[in-house]
Amino acid sequence: MSLDLAAVLRHAAALQTATSHGELVAIITAAVRELTRYQQVWTGMVDAEHPGHLRVLAFHGDAEALLWESGPLFPIAGDAMIAEILERRAPVVVIEAATDPRTNKATVAMLGNRTIINVPVLLGADVVGTLGLGTFGDEGPRPPTDEELARMVVIASLYGAAFDRVRMLGVEKQREAERQALQLQLESLQRVELLGVLSAGLAHDLNNYLTIIGGSLEFLEALPPPNAEVIQEAAEAVGAAGRVVKQLLALGRRESGQRERIDLNEVVASTLSLVRRSVPRAVTVTHTRNGEPLVYGDRVQLEQALANLVINARDAVQHHGAITVTVDSHRFDDHVVEQLPWARPGEFARVRVQDTGPGIPPALRARIFDPLFTSKPTGTGLGLAVVSRVVAQHQGLLHCESAPGQGAVFDIFLPAA
Repeated sequence: MSLDLAAVLRHAAALQTATSHGELVAIITAAVRELTRYQQVWTGMVDAEHPGHLRVLAFHGDAEALLWESGPLFPIAGDAMIAEILERRAPVVVIEAATDPRTNKATVAMLGNRTIINVPVLLGADVVGTLGLGTFGDEGPRPPTDEELARMVVIASLYGAAFDRVRMLGVEKQREAERQALQLQLESLQRVELLGVLSAGLAHDLNNYLTIIGGSLEFLEALPPPNAEVIQEAAEAVGAAGRVVKQLLALGRRESGQRERIDLNEVVASTLSLVRRSVPRAVTVTHTRNGEPLVYGDRVQLEQALANLVINARDAVQHHGAITVTVDSHRFDDHVVEQLPWARPGEFARVRVQDTGPGIPPALRARIFDPLFTSKPTGTGLGLAVVSRVVAQHQGLLHCESAPGQGAVFDIFLPAA
């Protein structure tokens, strides 16, 4: 057998186009089977995560299932054949595995090895792995020729360089993915800052309209009161809208407004009284009190956050269903925090808004708090972004659980007063 330079060059060119280790192994296996008489091929690399072990990365042959059953990691210490490969940096040939003193007899008995040929994979002067080939079971022993060994040394050297190139491609892909994730975070922060800038002009214009509406309501109050209750509710709504306008100016700031000791049940009651008229009659809205937790916070901001959650729940259930707002206390200890990466230890007051809507698709759940992101045809993508900002300004926690067809649950955890 000659070296068959044309075939070697063809496989070398194919290795240069590979972009994954799976492609590399397929090319190497084809090369071994074309350039030698062996059909059983495997590759292994010194494992970086488990020092002192060789990890089999791929195996193509009759004993493949048995190999993966035993596990892909093989300790280097105590294995004379692997030690010889690493020390000599030259091919190691075992003609009959069952009788050769260098083989692991338990592994040989399990896999049925006969002839084993391991060619070191070099990267510079270091042995980083092996290219293996050989026979099993009824194939019997089959010593390699000098030409076959020479070809495998060339293929192994090409494999080492190609493996390192593919590894670096993987590193670059990981870095690019991290860069894109950071870019998305930066864009999200920039959108929040933009909202803060735009809110000043928006608050000015909206406040002018509210002043006109408020003046008109004061004029109506002086007339006979056939609709006094409706006028009073409209006046209260204008007052609440005025307070929300003031909060627009705080959207782009890191700090919150005036803090006071607040009963969360009072916040829920006042918020539900404002939004209940916008909820269809067939939708049940329930306020459940499981305690009277107190927090320090900005009442207007908390009402604003809660109103956004309730309105979102209303949109989710549409014309029928149920919305439940629950107030209770919650404690996270270190053991619980280990199971919940989004939590932190402490005593919290919790407001839970739960609906019976269709739920949030898993693909959207990671983005629902991003500013300007919305899945609604007429949505603005601001509601949940506002909720997230308010909770962050109160040093709280915000968590969502949802499954398709099972509704959604939003939990606001605020440090207990």
